[in-house]
Amino acid sequence: MTLLSRLLMPHWPSIYGFALGLIVANLAGRFASTKWSEGTAVGDLVGVFTFGAMAAVAIAAGIWWGVRRRRQEITGELLPIFVVATLFTVLVNPLIARVDYPSLEGVFSQTLIYFALLALSGWVGYLIVMALGVDMYGRELKATRIAWERKANPKAA
Repeated sequence: MTLLSRLLMPHWPSIYGFALGLIVANLAGRFASTKWSEGTAVGDLVGVFTFGAMAAVAIAAGIWWGVRRRRQEITGELLPIFVVATLFTVLVNPLIARVDYPSLEGVFSQTLIYFALLALSGWVGYLIVMALGVDMYGRELKATRIAWERKANPKAA
């Protein structure tokens, strides 16, 4: 398998889409924070909505992968998205939005905060799917139970 065919796998457009959604949510918040300064009530509300939008996209990613992939595959596919989106939002988005670039301490703290937000939100999305029983493992358990019931009592099925 070549690198190009690996980069163009059928499910990769959704990976690129979620990464783009995370980056755009943060970039929109940074653009809005240039209009309203961060010390005001509106500026603080923009920050909360930005974090909420990023968390919502990560929860959607956890739900999306939880329904479509096995538990073992989810981390391997979501982790690169979250790392790239975190580094992009911390290092590149301030340059695009033309806001003050954070200091070295700010870069490290923002990286940890954004990555923790995305990882926890993705995990919450997967927990929602698992609680509803629509993840791969839950569907396999349900199919096994139905098969055992049919085998135990073929006339009732």
